[in-house]
Amino acid sequence: MITLSEGVLLDLLSVAILLLTFACLGSKLFDRYVAYYALQSIILSAAIALVAHHLGAWDLWALAVLTFLIKGIGIPVIARHYLIIRLELKRDVAISTGISTSLIIGAVLTAFAYFAINPSTLPSGLLATSPVPLSNAVVLLGGLCMVVRRNTVAQLIGWLIVENGVFLGAITLVATFPFIVEAGIFLDLVAGVLIMLTFVSGLAHRLATTDASELRELRE
Repeated sequence: MITLSEGVLLDLLSVAILLLTFACLGSKLFDRYVAYYALQSIILSAAIALVAHHLGAWDLWALAVLTFLIKGIGIPVIARHYLIIRLELKRDVAISTGISTSLIIGAVLTAFAYFAINPSTLPSGLLATSPVPLSNAVVLLGGLCMVVRRNTVAQLIGWLIVENGVFLGAITLVATFPFIVEAGIFLDLVAGVLIMLTFVSGLAHRLATTDASELRELRE
């Protein structure tokens, strides 16, 4: 029977998170945006649980459960109900570049993130080193989603992907930080997401048909 070490499993989970980011970047359907983000968050919770098992840290176990419940289930359900269904969003047509161009740019950013970080400069004793450049790639791709998508809801999903990338890097590099710091950052980010969701749902159909370029005209 073939068994995988914890480090290899963490590498595979990180690759899956990156691939789901590419899937979101290559899609035009709002339903898939939310579905890919939900699956990505569930995989992220599994990565946190793996680190928690490796370190024997109860606080990371709690963080894994919170990530699964809030980011993997709660936020996607709220986003689907209040943004996708209520606003009747189906296909994202407000994209500044073609899908192929976006994927090529994403591949370049991934290569840059991977080669820009020298593994020898990372702290010793890490469970795995690959998740660090991969997490940076997820952050860059999430930012790319926010740039090429001009619909406000799609940009929100890009911001949530950036958050997942930050979390992946954080649990790899600073998993020994006190739980209060991890939980505080987590809850602050979740609060920001909920505020943005409330703001977007309150604007209703106006934001469903408005892109970022039109919003900038309000300042003139």
